[in-house]
Amino acid sequence: MAGGMLRTIAAALFLVAAFSPAPAQDAAANYPGGTVVVVVPYPPGGPPDVIARILTPALQTILGRPVIVENRAGASGALGASSVARAAPDGLTLLLIDPSLTVAQNINAKPGFDPQKDFAWVAPLMRSYMTLVVHPSVPARTAPEFVALAKQKPGALQYGTSGIGSPPYLGALAFIQATGIDLLHVPYRGAALALNEAAGGHIASVFVSQATAGAQVKGGALRLLGVYGEDRLRAFPDTPTFKESGIDTPVANQGTWFGIAAPSATPRAIVMKLNGAVNEALRDPKTRSLLETADFVKINGGAPEELGALVDSNAVYWRESFAKAGIRAE
Repeated sequence: MAGGMLRTIAAALFLVAAFSPAPAQDAAANYPGGTVVVVVPYPPGGPPDVIARILTPALQTILGRPVIVENRAGASGALGASSVARAAPDGLTLLLIDPSLTVAQNINAKPGFDPQKDFAWVAPLMRSYMTLVVHPSVPARTAPEFVALAKQKPGALQYGTSGIGSPPYLGALAFIQATGIDLLHVPYRGAALALNEAAGGHIASVFVSQATAGAQVKGGALRLLGVYGEDRLRAFPDTPTFKESGIDTPVANQGTWFGIAAPSATPRAIVMKLNGAVNEALRDPKTRSLLETADFVKINGGAPEELGALVDSNAVYWRESFAKAGIRAE
């Protein structure tokens, strides 16, 4: 009798478990239960900040809850990234990422996070192509001429970035290693500051996205010498790509990619709900138009696994590049 009763209870418990919604499904059904914060690990004004502020209104409409942008700048993006890695895995704290995430451990032995273990990949977003721009006083009108000038004066020409490991720095590093030139690195607190210093003639050059440099190039404050990528920029069709100029850097030529990540323990159901919302936002005509106007390209979105593959491939490539440059984590 006791055995029969135990079997009956076990069967009942099995049925309850089988037909009760899983905790992850409950979490996704109720998500988001509060305000969603998209952390941009850079100061306002740069490409990640622009992307976040264009994307969040559409996300807010789709998710039905407030979605805000918060800038947590510092340590070339590592400060904001580490704060998201430690956040509650409830999908309410997200991180806008770019290739700088993949090099944090090459700069700082203890960056506060592991880029390949501490995040759940939500979705890739889009790309922008890094450009080389110089102050008009620089006597070079093409990328090869700039290379020749740098070889005549090793270490004399400066390039500005938003810090070691930032996308402008990575663009410069790839260019320097492909050409064998010696440039003087001048770091600033943001890409916009570096660009303004170049426009003011305080530094010779800066590697920066078209989205950031386009207006000053069109206004004549800066001269565009070349661009990463397989194709020329629509806005500057007369400017050759670096590849056309004989400067080939395979990973850098893919452009600077951007994506959305969450803390690693975020339930898969929430990740997929976010993925659907992000991809829907990128299909929104107004959002796409604003991104295209800001000169972002390949606004594709995609699956979480695609973003993970980008992170993994970049981590390998930049680890080798940093080792070649003699840069070691401290």
